Amino acid sequence: MPVRLCGSARTAARLPVTCVYVGRGSRYANPFRTGDTSPSGCRAAMTALEAVDLFEATLRGPVGRRYAECFARALHGLDLVCTCPLDAPCHADVLLRLANQTAFIRTTCSLEGPVR
Repeated sequence: MPVRLCGSARTAARLPVTCVYVGRGSRYANPFRTGDTSPSGCRAAMTALEAVDLFEATLRGPVGRRYAECFARALHGLDLVCTCPLDAPCHADVLLRLANQTAFIRTTCSLEGPVR
């Protein structure tokens, strides 16, 4: 079963091809960051858990579902590398769940556009 690993893009490049970096700077990065203003209305800084929850909720939305399917297809069966500590909430855990649920692996798509 694929797992989440802690490391940088440089670390991931040295690992086997079954590892993909999903942290900042990658196409799979979480656009919601810890410390950014929370959209909850309280204007407090977002926690790691809030950022991960918002990422997951976005992938369930009408536009996000398309990305979720593409991500699931591309990441299926791979170990994911992110800079988050292993004991902290991380969007890579969301991606791992998506990538290993066969329900999401049903369409052929590309993040660059439809496959022809």
